Amino acid sequence: MPNGAKFGFAAALLLAAFYLLAALWSPVVALPPALVFLVAAFGIRKGSAWSGYGGALFICAQAGGLIVGTVRFPNPLVPWGAVAFMLVVEACAGFLLFWAGRSLAGRQPSRSRPAWITLGAATFLFLLIFRPYSIPTGAMEDTLLIGDYVLTRVVGASSPSRGDLVVFPYPVDPRQTFVKRVVATGGDKLRIKDKKLFVNGVPQNEPYAVHKAPYVDAFRDNFPSQPNVILQGSWGRDLRSNMVGDELLVPPGKLFVMGDNRDASLDSRYWGFVDPKSIIGKPALIYFSVDPPKSAVGLPSPVLLNPGLIRWRRMFNVL
Repeated sequence: MPNGAKFGFAAALLLAAFYLLAALWSPVVALPPALVFLVAAFGIRKGSAWSGYGGALFICAQAGGLIVGTVRFPNPLVPWGAVAFMLVVEACAGFLLFWAGRSLAGRQPSRSRPAWITLGAATFLFLLIFRPYSIPTGAMEDTLLIGDYVLTRVVGASSPSRGDLVVFPYPVDPRQTFVKRVVATGGDKLRIKDKKLFVNGVPQNEPYAVHKAPYVDAFRDNFPSQPNVILQGSWGRDLRSNMVGDELLVPPGKLFVMGDNRDASLDSRYWGFVDPKSIIGKPALIYFSVDPPKSAVGLPSPVLLNPGLIRWRRMFNVL
């Protein structure tokens, strides 16, 4: 092989090895790119220029999705330095794969070109439309469990309806991301009486809502009422100003959200309304689910080495 092909072949193998290692913890996310780079390495070894070009195109699609996602929905927990480092690594790997394609140009017919172009375009569009999130708390049980990995649709998510699941930054601390269900929208009047939700005077049929506490809390389960906890920010004042009789009036352009695990959810009852403009996306699919015990050093166990930890029945459940 020419020198460019050798370097590209080595880069593709290293990337495949990295993703195969990552697949021990997250197989659904890591196995597809591992397969892509193995195919690219095999094609370069066989002298196919478009295996190099295609691998570089796939990396560009990944990098483009990362840039757009970071700009549109910056995560304060992921520093820009880490993003920049990832982009530099991807740029280097993409250059080596492109170099491999250039060094092999004209040696074989480019029959794989349409497949690689389609893969690159599909990858970029997918990353524009969807973002993955993991569920860290039990506030949405039993709809979403701790250890569920959720694919969230970010396109067209800013106009949710009553009953929709939404992902948004926690208004009190935007570094945290919450998943809740919209139970009332602008203009609705709501109240909770003995754990039963009423919207505009109509009792709501909520088969997804669960109540696991054996007692009735004066504020949580009979809302709105005199708070028996400290409310976040200015919500205590806003709560009083938006009450109409024994109901809460949701202002125009606002949402009231609650967790499906109604007795263990930090939601609008405690910190107020959500602005639809702040919504990141709508959960669409549980693509992976695992209940890993913590290892001695506090790290999750490799799930592929412990397949009994995987909740197989929850995988690919549409939300």
